[in-house]
Amino acid sequence: MDILTFTGGPFVQNTLLVVCADGRTALLVDPGAATPQALATVRARGLEVAAILLTHAHLDHIEGVATARRDTGAPIHLHPLDQPIYDGAAAQAVSFGVPWEGAPPPPDVDLVPGTNLVFGGSEFEVVFTPGHAPGHVIFVSTSEPVAIVGDVVFAGSIGRTDLPLGDYRVLMESIRNEVLTLPGDTRLHPGHGPATTVGHERLTNPFLVPVHGGELV
Repeated sequence: MDILTFTGGPFVQNTLLVVCADGRTALLVDPGAATPQALATVRARGLEVAAILLTHAHLDHIEGVATARRDTGAPIHLHPLDQPIYDGAAAQAVSFGVPWEGAPPPPDVDLVPGTNLVFGGSEFEVVFTPGHAPGHVIFVSTSEPVAIVGDVVFAGSIGRTDLPLGDYRVLMESIRNEVLTLPGDTRLHPGHGPATTVGHERLTNPFLVPVHGGELV
């Protein structure tokens, strides 16, 4: 399995292209402004996109969904608790002062936490990690030390919770229970910034380093 990152747009968001174990099947995760570059790689390598997976529905993570769906026909997977955010993409764009055209196509598949998604010989568990958004999920590989974590945690930082429906305490619980419990060598692919590892963030992330008797703030 290979994970390629394409970064673009005013939010410097990461669109991820997962090349599955069979070398032919691909997954588009959080198609944002850099979706055209990811799709160019799909065509150049002769890949077949089996699914469009959304960790959550903030506009920078879905602005390329319509293009991805039109070019690949792949089904869109989203947790239903993020449907209101998904449907409100135009309002999000207005609040941030960025252009937005039309509504994204409706999701096809509800992501169900605790279930596994299998594509092209690669398998990911869907893990519920609310806080940054109410329906945020991460995708944890069942065979490799890899997790796609969206905007839950970044290299040296954590997801913001000042957006509508964000909740700081819920986010910290998600990080504590679902991310920091992964093996230390698990490579984390976030929605912004470079990849990192669980072990590195445990030791160096200023939001996560134990304080006050070993408890996270």
